[in-house]
Amino acid sequence: MTPSDAASARGVTRLCHFTPSLNLPHMLRDGHIRPTGDLSADVRACYNPTDLARLDGHSDCVCCSIEYPNAHYLARARQSGRLQHFPDWIVLLLAVDLIDRPGALFSPRNAAAGYGAHLRPAVDGLERCYAGEVTGARGYTFTRGECHLSACPTDEQAEVLIPGAIALSEVGGVVVSATSQARDELARLRIVDLSLGDIPVLVGPTFFDRAALSRSIRGGARPAEQPWEAN
Repeated sequence: MTPSDAASARGVTRLCHFTPSLNLPHMLRDGHIRPTGDLSADVRACYNPTDLARLDGHSDCVCCSIEYPNAHYLARARQSGRLQHFPDWIVLLLAVDLIDRPGALFSPRNAAAGYGAHLRPAVDGLERCYAGEVTGARGYTFTRGECHLSACPTDEQAEVLIPGAIALSEVGGVVVSATSQARDELARLRIVDLSLGDIPVLVGPTFFDRAALSRSIRGGARPAEQPWEAN
């Protein structure tokens, strides 16, 4: 059994990768989502990786979460001194079979914990993300209740590290926080002669609200995500 087989059996349909929306034009021009280690010094000057420190020790990988974004880390990233002046963020929905790449690693909690000490490969690594109990940040033990969405890890900060660059052909959608952001993002892309092509835009405010997303996941209710189309 492959990791994606095991994930599909749990109802997993996608991975998520969040980033400041000002990175979107660079990704579209390049055609890839690139790990921090792939970015040259000049590209990093205009591109804004969310975690330059990469305490997990794997700067050759793209950080993702399973089914929904790590809204707890997203909230911290949005408030960081380096990025707090860029209020618009997006969540990229990625193909789940990326977890079958050789070298993919899974952490049942934030991958940076213990400098990557919790990372494991293959199906065993994935299954650890769905344990009945997971000890997470500040020693708190997360338990998996009966209503917990089957696709979602026990600790909402569980992460997957995907080695190498990810082609934009693996992106199944771009989630924004509001219809106004959707209009703004597409307008900004038009100004620089870029477009998302066939990649759909979805409006999912709960993706960006850690308390509301946590309640949905633990209460067994998928938060709304509405397709957006220009009038």
